[in-house]
Amino acid sequence: MAKIILILVSWVLPLTLMAQSLSGTVTDKSTKESLISATVQLISSEGKSSYTSTDLNGFFQFKKLQPGTYTLQITYVGYKAYKEKLDLSTKQQRQVKIEMSEDARLLGEVSVQGRATRAEQKGDSLMYNAEAFQVMMGSSAEDLLAKMPGIVVEGGTIQAQGEQVQKVLVDGKEFFDGDVNLAIKNLPSDVIASIEIFDKKSEQAEFTGFDDGEEVKTINIVTKSGFRQGTFGEVSGGYGTDDRYKVNGNINFFNDDRRISILGMSNNVNQQNFSQEDLAGVMSAGNSGKGRGGRGGGKAGSPGGNNASNFMVGSLGGVTSANGLGLNYVDQWGKKLKVTGSYFFNQSDNLTQQQTDREYFESVLPGITYNEYQENSMKNWNHRFNMKLDYQMTERTSLQFRPTLSFQNNDTYGLLQGQNLVNGITDNETETSSFGKNNAYNVGADLMLRHRFLKEGRTLSLMLSGKMSNTDGDTYTDYQNTLYGLEISPATESYSQWKQTLNQQYSLRSNLNCTEKLTDNLQLQLGYKMSYTDSENDKKTYNHSAVTDLYDQLDESLSNEYQSGYLTQAGNVGLRYRAGKLSAMLGVDAQWANLKGDLVYPQPDELSHKYFSLLPSFTLRYSVDRNNSFQLRYRSKSSSPSVTNLQNVIDNSNPLFLSTGNPNLDQQVSHTANLRYLRTTKSGQTFIAMVGATIQQDYVADSTFVAREDIALSPTVTLNKGSQFTRPVNLDGYYSLQSMLTYGFPVDFIRSNINLSLSANYANVPTIFDGIESRTRELNLIPKIIIGSNISKNLDFTASYSAGINKMFSSLDNTAGSDYVTHTAAAKLGWTFFWGLTFRSTFNYIGYTGLDTGTEDYFLWNLSLGKKFLKNNAAEIRIEAFDVLKQNQAFTHRTGSNYYDYVSSNVLQPYAMISFVYTIR
Repeated sequence: MAKIILILVSWVLPLTLMAQSLSGTVTDKSTKESLISATVQLISSEGKSSYTSTDLNGFFQFKKLQPGTYTLQITYVGYKAYKEKLDLSTKQQRQVKIEMSEDARLLGEVSVQGRATRAEQKGDSLMYNAEAFQVMMGSSAEDLLAKMPGIVVEGGTIQAQGEQVQKVLVDGKEFFDGDVNLAIKNLPSDVIASIEIFDKKSEQAEFTGFDDGEEVKTINIVTKSGFRQGTFGEVSGGYGTDDRYKVNGNINFFNDDRRISILGMSNNVNQQNFSQEDLAGVMSAGNSGKGRGGRGGGKAGSPGGNNASNFMVGSLGGVTSANGLGLNYVDQWGKKLKVTGSYFFNQSDNLTQQQTDREYFESVLPGITYNEYQENSMKNWNHRFNMKLDYQMTERTSLQFRPTLSFQNNDTYGLLQGQNLVNGITDNETETSSFGKNNAYNVGADLMLRHRFLKEGRTLSLMLSGKMSNTDGDTYTDYQNTLYGLEISPATESYSQWKQTLNQQYSLRSNLNCTEKLTDNLQLQLGYKMSYTDSENDKKTYNHSAVTDLYDQLDESLSNEYQSGYLTQAGNVGLRYRAGKLSAMLGVDAQWANLKGDLVYPQPDELSHKYFSLLPSFTLRYSVDRNNSFQLRYRSKSSSPSVTNLQNVIDNSNPLFLSTGNPNLDQQVSHTANLRYLRTTKSGQTFIAMVGATIQQDYVADSTFVAREDIALSPTVTLNKGSQFTRPVNLDGYYSLQSMLTYGFPVDFIRSNINLSLSANYANVPTIFDGIESRTRELNLIPKIIIGSNISKNLDFTASYSAGINKMFSSLDNTAGSDYVTHTAAAKLGWTFFWGLTFRSTFNYIGYTGLDTGTEDYFLWNLSLGKKFLKNNAAEIRIEAFDVLKQNQAFTHRTGSNYYDYVSSNVLQPYAMISFVYTIR
């Protein structure tokens, strides 16, 4: 009982203690006038940042701070940056008065018409001033980001500095576990003071200062000080023709450290706001079909299977109804405990109808083509829960606990009709229909204990992580295969199967690290890492009996039970050097790995591979001055093949494209290097250059062969003439190159920003086809121009054009290649004019050059007319029209190692809608 009381006291007492606080005012040194909306950053000794901005009186405040040493940084347009170290260990409340001096050099750059600073470098971060980018009232963070140089918002994803953004923070705090789409679509643009782009390191790397290669591209949205206390949000609803409807709402309750956000949505107009993490449970089961279709012979379809394409319901078109609810909570409990938690529910109903036409290289399969029609109906339910607890046990010791939990149910119905043609004449064809049910859950937790010793630079940290996932599914499939080209009439084979799939995965990781300061500029790190992943995959296939009318005949050739274990242990040593404008880190891991595979059924078998690898890493950062910086990064890592790739069981989801795993696969080792240069000026120019390369050893490639005659793969499975059989193999020779240039600048006479960019990517992918090893080479060039208005919040337009120049060819025949260009143009206009009337228009054009597919260029035009009313124009009624020209279509062109695919999908039909929008401020 005494222990219980002691524990309760240790948790409750911190809640009753007063926390440290810091407040102050920022004024002009000469005039003593308050500086409004100055950016204030407070950095702890552990490297964690908090942001705020000054109010109308130049006042700022940080509450509930942990005792310790902090660095206060303040920046304001045309003024010299202010920086000061503060000790908040003794006083509970600290007040400062800051006087900032004008910078004559910077004032010369801030020239024309008092233009606001667009971007500024702060160490490893690039910060954009939101006030320099005007968007229409009622716009979202997504609309604001689309105007910023170096940021590309496209297809539901965000790229920054050539890399995909994987996490979004709000004032340095996680928002819905960093979910990118939830944040940018639901946060209004008018609450944003600035946008920070940086590579967020792992919790471990932030504590020790040593880069462990687990950083992710992150956006930090810094809100205006006036919105850190209060309620804001937006609710809307609409109903239209063809029973189209949409209801959306988000409301945020902010009170300094306590932040509660509630999101909701329901519609049948293809608005989907769930993320890929919502589908992780079912997708973790893996699939040996379509996931490898982009490499070797290519498995074109797998209805009812567990491949990712069945769950990414918006990626290839289709029509979706969706319902979602989200809750996010952030708070500081006492002065020692920080709590972040989120819950998200999503339910979606999707119908995708897809036509695929495939053409093979003449050098590979002369005269051979493949046509396929797929229809997939999917209902998906997902619950996702995340929490983060940060407990400051003492001034120098902290404990962090992060539990995660998700559940998912998925029902699918699929129809596939495929046929191989020789010189335009059908050679063989298949038709499969299937119904499947899948259930999945993921549960995991991370625990991190960290201690900072009295001696500067000496730290000790321990990380423990465990995860478990489980997926089980049942799929019933009816097959009908027809073989032509026989001397007698075509031969047709019909049968039915029931497939049971159970996939379980357990993983454990640990990481022990210590750091020691050697000199003022040099720090040493020593560590030990261990990880273990156990994967079990049980696949059973039962044939339907015409006698009993039951699925009671086990097909051993399509059944398999396999278990794999991947154990890695590594000792690592690293050095960090920092002096003035230069910082560098050098490290190396000596890794021992053991990959074991156990075939349990149908015949017991074992395999074991042991590896030793030296995995070096290197990072160099150099800031020439406050406007120019370089970063050079190199990483190497190893990865084991998935249990699906190891499992030697035939996948016959599409009888024209059979596949299997390979228990003899080795681990992959990849080497990645990239160089990045940033230049920003107060006058509004931003230049970003990036070049990178990746090399993979023992790359998991596809080996495919085409049956020239019927081949019996097992007593019950036959590879018919003209069909393809694929298995994974290890090949060397994979490499890719990436580069990106972007230049953004303001044009004052049209009061707009112009962003120019050019991306170039090249990949060399090894593959084996019909026993011949080859290289598939693909080059992509993407020039792009974006013009974004900066006129006012009443008139907002964005216009863009990009050309995707693609060239793809095989080493087997350099004369045979695919050269085509995709033209994409877009224009977006928002205008608030007389008496609160609003006009909005979006116009998109998609065209192709060099594709002989009969695909027509098309235009997609959407319009809306609205009227604002009530106090502060808080309400608006809109009349909206979707696809005014009735030309909407979904078409994609994709390439494999020896073929080109032309894919078209069903789309949302034109509709009109009347809707109501109410803004809460």
